[in-house]
Parts: sequence; C-alpha cells; structure tokens
Amino acid sequence: MKVCLIPLKIEVRKPAENLRRFETRLAEIAAYQPDLVCLPECTFTGYLYEVQDFEKYAEPIFGYATSIVSKLAQKYQCYICFGMLEKAKEGFYSSAVLMDRLGQIVHVHRKIIEQPPFRVGKEVKTIATEFGRICVLLCGDLFDDEVKARVNPETDLLIVPLARGFDGKSPDLERWLNEERQGYVEEVKKVGRTALIVNSLEDTSLPEASFGGAMVINSDGQVLAESEHGTDKALIFQLVLDIPNGG
Repeated sequence: MKVCLIPLKIEVRKPAENLRRFETRLAEIAAYQPDLVCLPECTFTGYLYEVQDFEKYAEPIFGYATSIVSKLAQKYQCYICFGMLEKAKEGFYSSAVLMDRLGQIVHVHRKIIEQPPFRVGKEVKTIATEFGRICVLLCGDLFDDEVKARVNPETDLLIVPLARGFDGKSPDLERWLNEERQGYVEEVKKVGRTALIVNSLEDTSLPEASFGGAMVINSDGQVLAESEHGTDKALIFQLVLDIPNGG
C-alpha cells in the first residue's frame, strides 16, 4: 500500500483556508496514487482549547469538513484519516475520522488522554480494511501505557495524528534529534505495531507552534521513512505490512 503523510501547514482558526490548502496538496500528490492519506490532529482548525473556540469552530460528524473530505476521498479513490474538533451533544472532543475510498466514515476515534474543557474518549478500536486491521490513536494517547495496552494485538497498522510543539522555540531541530524523536520510536516499539505519525505545522514565528514532520516506524522501532522536522513536506512511502494469510 502507498501511504502519504501530510504535515499540513495551517493557519489556526481559518478552517476554510486550510481545507482549500489540503485540496491543493492532495491534487499535487494525486499522481502518486496514494491508498491512504494521513493528516494531523485538529487538521483544519489547529489545536484549540478554549470553550469560545470550541463553540465557533467545532463541527459535528457528519458536518462541513467531513463532507468536503468525503468528496475528496471519492475523487482521488483513497482512504483519508484526519483530526478534527468534534461537536457532540454532550460536549467537545479531539477526534480522528477515517474515511474509505467511497468517502464513507469507517472509524472515529475520540482522544482519551486530554484535558478539560475537552470530553475524553473511552474506546480503542481496531477495524478491518482492505489493507489489514487499523487502529487510530491521537497525540497524547501514544504516550499513555494504559491506552497503548488496549490496542488490539491483531492490529496491523497504527495511525497517530499529532498537534505537537515545544514550549518556547518550535520547531527546534537539535531538541527534536536529542530529545523528542527517540521518544516516538520507543512508544511505537512498546505497541509493537507499524505506525504512521504525522504532525501539524503552524506559524513557526509563534511560540509553541506545532512543528510539522512525519514518520513511518515499524514494529521493532525502526524508522522506515521520515520527513524533515519543521516542514510540511509530504512523506510518500510504499508500505508492506506483515499480515498473516493476507489479513
């Protein structure tokens, strides 16, 4: 399967512009014919955490953003996984949506390791797809041992959208190489499943901005492919999963 991880460069609180940017990026990489496109946490709004922002920018599933992404999945005949601010009856979640080639929602993961005023998810599910069994975690979920322990051992592929930055200067290549990068590798190794990790890229002139970049890490903790820290360069990789009996 050909995967494409896009550390989408965004402007926080400008979802319409960010959706248009994604449409442009998807058109640019369409020639590679990706089977699965992965985007960051809170892809089109940026990671927000104030109630007034939730009320203005959060959307239900199915809503405007999901309808646009659904049409793109159909147009380019690919699965798309993206993070969003979800508005539900009981409150607001950081959620990830996985759509199939028909633009149908096949999975929603609500982030478990999160702070108020967010609501928190309760389930870690693995779903069967044409590629094998896929599980989605969001950002801090990957760093919680109890959450990782709930990943089905029959999972073939883990997708982890992020919206992660450093306190102070971000991006910071030295800090990434010396501190952060190995942390991702170790957490994926604990799960023991191949993982696709993709981070948002915000305005790097602002403090604590999400620092972009993407990685493909195998079950042994080996980095198979990586895009440059602090960039929105798409990472396209031909991934071969070890699926017994073809899944």
